[in-house]
Amino acid sequence: MPTKPTGRPRGRPKGSKNIPPVDVFVADSLANSLPIPVLPSKPKRGSGPWAGKSREERSAYGRALRAKVAPENCRGGKKPGVPAAYTKAQWEIHVAMQKPFIAKVLKKLADNDRLPDDPMAVEALEQTMLILRSQVPSKEKLTAARLLLDFTTAKPAATVEQAVRTAEDYLDELSEDEEYP
Repeated sequence: MPTKPTGRPRGRPKGSKNIPPVDVFVADSLANSLPIPVLPSKPKRGSGPWAGKSREERSAYGRALRAKVAPENCRGGKKPGVPAAYTKAQWEIHVAMQKPFIAKVLKKLADNDRLPDDPMAVEALEQTMLILRSQVPSKEKLTAARLLLDFTTAKPAATVEQAVRTAEDYLDELSEDEEYP
């Protein structure tokens, strides 16, 4: 009884009985082969102003484009720590506006002896307050707030009063509750 067709051939393909071994085929093809001609590659087709230009022409064209861009529209050159919502000029204005507020807060913290002794730590707290007062995502604001609270406020003391009672105290309490004759 024939089996159902499964979609894949079974056994050896038809006409494959008289195929010479692979090593004979490879040796014969290497002995009788002609050199393979190398065809020249087609030039890449493209569109736009860069198409069909050499490397030097593309470089000169790019320099000309960069020269046309106004410096106030260029976002390059921002120092690390400037949020993405600000340009360099906007960030400098924001920092100048926030300096008096930050100085006032730091003075209050210093009066209450809550500032760290290390000047670099104080500078880090200034930057943290600057992040809190700027337009950054709420996740970054929460991280900055946690950092500020960790280093400027005391952790609440976990007071657990344990009453250590001895056996004698327990017996004394029992004897006070009941009257013995």
